[in-house]
Amino acid sequence: MKQSTVLFADDDRDLQQVIGLILEDAGFQVLFADNGFQASEIWRSTVIDVVILDFNMPGMNGVQACRMIRQKSYVPILIITGNSNEEDVVRGLEAGADDYLVKPVRPRELVARLQALLRRGSNQKVPDRRQLAFDHLILDIESRQVIYGGRCIPVSPLEFQLLKYLMINAGVVLSKEDLLHNVWGYLSTGREMNMIEATVRRLRKKVETDPSSPHYIQTVWGSGYRFGD
Repeated sequence: MKQSTVLFADDDRDLQQVIGLILEDAGFQVLFADNGFQASEIWRSTVIDVVILDFNMPGMNGVQACRMIRQKSYVPILIITGNSNEEDVVRGLEAGADDYLVKPVRPRELVARLQALLRRGSNQKVPDRRQLAFDHLILDIESRQVIYGGRCIPVSPLEFQLLKYLMINAGVVLSKEDLLHNVWGYLSTGREMNMIEATVRRLRKKVETDPSSPHYIQTVWGSGYRFGD
């Protein structure tokens, strides 16, 4: 079985050592970077399966490095931050991150998140057809493109997976817990609801004519979200 390679970028050498031991014990191969510049250089020259970026690093921070990597790759990216406020979460997600964790990092949760990122998409049911379509919105599964009104809309891997799951289950009310389990790939710890809400808001801005009155991704108050009528 192939050993997955994790790139961990953080300017805290003590944390590097701790995280390295945790991940190696879990069966990962770990490479380290002290900042975003080093992380981007390692990513360019090495086959990386998943990237962990600290939010605040000298030189190029985690958000900047995430944005640069995401422009060229669908590699899973996890951002670690010392703040749980929604602004940091949104900045990370808008840069293309797939998930985030708040320090102090709990070993079992970190390993579970990485495993979820690596298997995301492989355990989701996929329809036989290559495209999902609803009115003027088309999701092309094979090319991983979202087309709205005849125009290709740039979306992150996380946004693509979220939209695909919503469209596959069109007309069904999906709870946030359901989305977390089937899109993000893990069970709720009670701290991820703002991440889901932020991702839905960002996706609406891209595929809705009027995000404040959505046609595609509708909120069912007290229950969750539903795609379409």
